[in-house]
Amino acid sequence: MAIICPNCQRQYDVTLFEFGHSLVCDCGTVVNPFETSALEIPIDGVLDLHTFRPSEVKDLVPEYLRACIQNKIFRIRIIHGKGTGALRRTVHSILKKMAEVDSFEPAGEEEGGWGATIVRLKRSGE
Repeated sequence: MAIICPNCQRQYDVTLFEFGHSLVCDCGTVVNPFETSALEIPIDGVLDLHTFRPSEVKDLVPEYLRACIQNKIFRIRIIHGKGTGALRRTVHSILKKMAEVDSFEPAGEEEGGWGATIVRLKRSGE
């Protein structure tokens, strides 16, 4: 995962284990990897929600799916984890309201089982 300094736009690669630890950019700006503005989310068809706060999910999921459509990615895996199921229910609630979503279902075991959701988006003109 990459984080971007909001001041100078310098990119830093971080691992999941480094999340929660701020870093000081070469320009002197303190960058917190948990701030959404500092995160660069790759638009590759896999959205892992583990690195986001639950309050960010309602805006993040629709924005990510729309970015996927722009990049001609129509099958997305959203990783929400198994836990209590609260985040899964939130994600499914969002997906039900989006006109861009053709269908969604729990992922197969090889892709995370009920800890992930497979989303199929409508192609333009559908």
